[in-house]
Amino acid sequence: MSKFISISGWLSLFFLLAALFVYIVVPSETTVAGSLAIVGLLNGIFFIFSEKTKIKKVITGRTAVHGANSAILTIAFLGILVFVNLLLSRHNHRFDFTEGGIYTLSPQTTKVISSLDKEVKMTAFFQTEAPEKADFQTLVDGYLGLTDKLELNFVDPDKSPAITKQYGIKTYGTVAIESGSNETKINNPTEDNLTNGILKILQDRKKTIYFLQGHGERDTTSSGKEDYSLAKAALEKDGHTVKTLLLLQTGEIPQDADLVLISGPQKPLVDKEEELLEAYLNKGGAVILLADPQTDPGLKTLLLKWGVELRNDLVIDPLSKLFGGDFAAPIINSFARHEIFKDFGLSVIFPLLRSVSIKQSNDVRTVELFKSGQNSWGETNVEGGKVQFDKGQDTQGPVMAAVIATKKINSASKSEDEASKETNPKEKEKEGRLIVIGDSDFANNSYFGFSGNGDLFLNIASWMVEEKNRISIRPKEKKSNPIQLTRAQGTLIFLVTVIIVPGATLFAGFRTWWRRRGL
Repeated sequence: MSKFISISGWLSLFFLLAALFVYIVVPSETTVAGSLAIVGLLNGIFFIFSEKTKIKKVITGRTAVHGANSAILTIAFLGILVFVNLLLSRHNHRFDFTEGGIYTLSPQTTKVISSLDKEVKMTAFFQTEAPEKADFQTLVDGYLGLTDKLELNFVDPDKSPAITKQYGIKTYGTVAIESGSNETKINNPTEDNLTNGILKILQDRKKTIYFLQGHGERDTTSSGKEDYSLAKAALEKDGHTVKTLLLLQTGEIPQDADLVLISGPQKPLVDKEEELLEAYLNKGGAVILLADPQTDPGLKTLLLKWGVELRNDLVIDPLSKLFGGDFAAPIINSFARHEIFKDFGLSVIFPLLRSVSIKQSNDVRTVELFKSGQNSWGETNVEGGKVQFDKGQDTQGPVMAAVIATKKINSASKSEDEASKETNPKEKEKEGRLIVIGDSDFANNSYFGFSGNGDLFLNIASWMVEEKNRISIRPKEKKSNPIQLTRAQGTLIFLVTVIIVPGATLFAGFRTWWRRRGL
């Protein structure tokens, strides 16, 4: 009988564990799990009833008391762990200890995703066991931690061909992004592409940027070092439409122009073009003029009306030489407090920079954007062989290198027809915007990727077309930096980790065993 009672105790434990196993592995088989649990409970009740005297003695013994204390401490420890996990689940934060910040989202992505005001749905088409799926999940987890407006769903194209066909997916790893009736597909779901895809579907319309041509400006189609193909590609990646404009050919600035960009003209614009640009600005348009030193872009009358003057000098900064640059290519890292430079914090190099100055204008508000360093100056004798500061001739630094001029456009400054067409009060508060920078080289193909050069150019363009969500530091390409070891270094690491350390551990253990053997 005693042997049978002992067996019933073990059977109780076995059946209860079996019931728990079935419930976890096959939750749909509730009948089987329930039957096993009932059998286990019956055996347990029989065991407890039969051995109640022994059980009571064990419970009240010293061993039981110590065991109860251990159990209480274990339960308290588990309770602390549960509390910490609950706390962490409500305050989600990721730590990135990689050198290149592989798992850290860029300021632009953080800004865009945390300010989402519309529901966005991502449908990612990955094979279930594909390693790329795990990498994508890690990336998007950062997005999901910033907002509750973003929804992510995974679809295996092999298991769900109907959904795959519905979305028109042709390659693995494609991500469909939807918001309302807008949809776009990302074939290479990097952070940069995902963020720009989300911005694209949230846009009411694409902004159109025109590059003025016909005066020796930078070519947006050529990949030469002095050209602007990278700047154009970056603008298009930001969701803008980029076109070229020959004013003398069209005779007008197109109605869809959100921004006219004049990049390094080598010849002056004619009076007719100046009149067209002035009329465009006075209607609430936006113009960026990037004027290189020792060139005359014209537009002198227009610039003076807007409170800006280009100086005929060259900014010299001896400190740039100390950082491996050129004294005629100042590096600027101090900018005005303006939306364009919010959380910027990057250095920008300006090859051959000229200075600008602010002139009095009644209806235009002018603000300096950035200046050169304290030790710099505006060199007026640019033709001379020796460069030095000449008091009374040169301008002592810091010298102004960029100016923004804005003018409120109200209904009084428009024609009666234009004023009568406006029904939205916000339309009456249009603002003409003009930015003048004394250099165009900083955004050419050679310098666009340097530190903050490309971000500065794109931030200025985004502010001019009123795309504030795009004003930030954009995602950079994440590059791996593998450790390069010499053959000797590899051999040393092998000897230490595979032979010396394990061997020393084995020797110490053998020595201890041998000493205890003689006791």
